[in-house]
Amino acid sequence: MGFSPSQVSDTGVLAAPLSIDGVGPDGLLPPEASISGAILRIPVWPNPSIEPGNGDLIEIMVLEPGAPEESEKVFHSERLPVPVIVPAFFRLDAQYLQREGNIRLRYRVTSEDTENTDTSLPQWFTVRRLIPVNLAEPQFPSATLWGYLNCQSVPKLWETVIIKVPAQPGRFSQDDVCTLDWQGFASLNGVGAIEGTAGRFTKTLTLAEAGSADGFTFELRSEHYDQYIRPMEKNASAVASYTLYRNGIGLGRSVSGLVKIDRVIPGGSGFCGP
Repeated sequence: MGFSPSQVSDTGVLAAPLSIDGVGPDGLLPPEASISGAILRIPVWPNPSIEPGNGDLIEIMVLEPGAPEESEKVFHSERLPVPVIVPAFFRLDAQYLQREGNIRLRYRVTSEDTENTDTSLPQWFTVRRLIPVNLAEPQFPSATLWGYLNCQSVPKLWETVIIKVPAQPGRFSQDDVCTLDWQGFASLNGVGAIEGTAGRFTKTLTLAEAGSADGFTFELRSEHYDQYIRPMEKNASAVASYTLYRNGIGLGRSVSGLVKIDRVIPGGSGFCGP
């Protein structure tokens, strides 16, 4: 019995929800899904076709993170002949899981016995892509030979803290987006996170920055001082790392770099800074 999905009538949103292996109540897909794909499971639907020679068509649709509604795709379509046996699982290929954000999945079943369709409610899941650590460690050009930012740092650490991304030929392109993650700690070795000092800073690379033989920099300026620098007073530290995105896809992230911070005024008991 031949038909096309456009010729059938939709009887409503009745199909049971699908599930994805490794997904908890928060809807977060396993990070390895961006490399190996995701395993979907769909329960047997009510009243599958039973007439000999007939079958049911199952179609599974995906709307990738950030994509407009009209970009929804049927990524799997399969006719299941009578007696209808639903596969143990379906695979959502990793190609659909390269953008971080919310991804929508649903499916519909079309019966050849009735020419009616049964559609599942749209379900949203969250993609957190596993980004490889393949970029150079950030540097702190204002730090001393012993790795400190202190009262003698130039520029003054309450005016500008510079975090440098070293040049890495061929890695960066114009309009790439880099995010810097920063966290303060109440120790010299990045242990004991200080509440409220975590920050993420974003920049879009210019052609000059992407191709620079000297790399490029992030700067925490005076407006950032009170939240991100002031809490580190004595025998403290900060850890920074950065991530590279191109067209919304994470291509790599750096190992973390650590800088020690000590704002004790030499010979005194107070702290430098405004």
